Amino acid sequence: MAIHYYEEDEIEVGNPINCQMVVNHTVELTEEEKEQARQDAIERLRQEEMAKLRKPIQPKKATEKKIQDVQPSLFDF
Repeated sequence: MAIHYYEEDEIEVGNPINCQMVVNHTVELTEEEKEQARQDAIERLRQEEMAKLRKPIQPKKATEKKIQDVQPSLFDF
C-alpha cells in the first residue's frame, strides 16, 4: 500500500473516510465483571455527590437589586 501511495498522482491525503465497522460477535461480561462495573459506578456517583456537597455555596449578588431600587422603571409610575 505504501508503494501504491507514491505511484499514484491523484491521491488526496487528509480527506475523511466514510466507512462503517461491523463486528460479528458480542462481548459477554462475567458476573464478577458486571458487579465490579456496578460498584465502580456507585463509587463514582458517590464521589461526584460528595464533591457537590463540599463545593462552597456562592452568595447571590445583591448589587443588582440595589440598582433596580435606585432606578425606577416606566412601569412603576
